[in-house]
Amino acid sequence: MRRLATLALAAAMALPVPMAATAQSEAETEFMMGLMEAMNQLSVRFNREVCGFVLVDDAGNFSSTKVSWGGHASCASLPLQQGATVVSSWHTHAAWARQYDNEVPSIQDVEGDMRMGVNGWVGTPGGRLWFVHGRSGTIRQVCGPDCLPSDPASVNEVHSAPNQTYTLDGLYARFGRSR
Repeated sequence: MRRLATLALAAAMALPVPMAATAQSEAETEFMMGLMEAMNQLSVRFNREVCGFVLVDDAGNFSSTKVSWGGHASCASLPLQQGATVVSSWHTHAAWARQYDNEVPSIQDVEGDMRMGVNGWVGTPGGRLWFVHGRSGTIRQVCGPDCLPSDPASVNEVHSAPNQTYTLDGLYARFGRSR
């Protein structure tokens, strides 16, 4: 949530080769579930966002860039190596905090992925995993509360219960904003 604009700037300066934002594959989803099970747990424990990029090699194998640690409300991924093939971004939302509606991706999360032209993945303190379609800006909940390690202090419904899917306009409405 609340990623700094530095994320997009750092990625753009590194001249990555982004893949066109397309629907995620079953293999990418499996890779992300494994990665986020580890990263969400650490993110909650240390109350810091964690972020990176999913890469794919010529054989179709997925990997992640080196993990970047942010603060409790932002994260900027490390610069990419030239020629890296980026499939998607990923990040966590740190520990639960009443002042943040952090059980859904933020507007900044979605628009950042759209600017970069890549899909995104977001893990929440309540243990949800979201997929962000980087071309359309639609988001969908891949799995619900506690499917990833979650913050025991998390109160999932302080803000209204998240829908299963959102358009970017729907996300703006959730946050009480308009474009």
